[in-house]
Amino acid sequence: MIKTRPHYIGHRKRLRQRLDNDPSQLHDYEILELVLGYALPRKDTKPLAKTLLSRYGNFKEILAAKPKDLESIDGIGQGIISFLKLWQEFWTRTQQAGLIPKTVLSSPDNVVALARSRLQFKDIEEFWTILVDNKNRLISFERICTGTVDQAPVFPREIMTKALDLRASGVILVHNHPGGDPDPSMQDRELTSRIKNLSSEMGIRVLDHIIIAGEKYFSFQEQGYM
Repeated sequence: MIKTRPHYIGHRKRLRQRLDNDPSQLHDYEILELVLGYALPRKDTKPLAKTLLSRYGNFKEILAAKPKDLESIDGIGQGIISFLKLWQEFWTRTQQAGLIPKTVLSSPDNVVALARSRLQFKDIEEFWTILVDNKNRLISFERICTGTVDQAPVFPREIMTKALDLRASGVILVHNHPGGDPDPSMQDRELTSRIKNLSSEMGIRVLDHIIIAGEKYFSFQEQGYM
């Protein structure tokens, strides 16, 4: 019995040839079906690519999609979800590539770019700290804790301990609001005050507190709260 060659194999080969010739000429769904083909090499990924773009609109929103939402789409299993997480991390590290240790963080824009690269895809709150030296050069960007959709339990002494361990002289506080509203809550304001009071006793500067909410952000320093 002669086996029929799946139609998508020739189609995928032609797409790759077009990619090699001029990738800018490929449609978004064609780019996505090629990407998905690495996770599903034995399946026609064109329908799934079109479904994802129809539901989420663009690549970035697909990467930001919650696993539970993705699981409701026919053809998506744990393999695709893990694959998209890999690409999410690849995107994040690409965004961070220009910010290496000793980079001077001279403005909120630098900080927001760094914070957004790590937090823009998160659907639960996470609290991070950016540690800098006395010239505001980056020492480390580290997660302190994770929480729920609307809060992350933060212990100020953990932040100060981390700063002392790495001999940082300045701290920038960073967390996200998955709901999309960057305005600080009363708890955010109180936490910032507690950390500032504790840091002053230890000779460590708190330079800013940045809240990331999708494409929007709130800077305590810009808004006159620091």
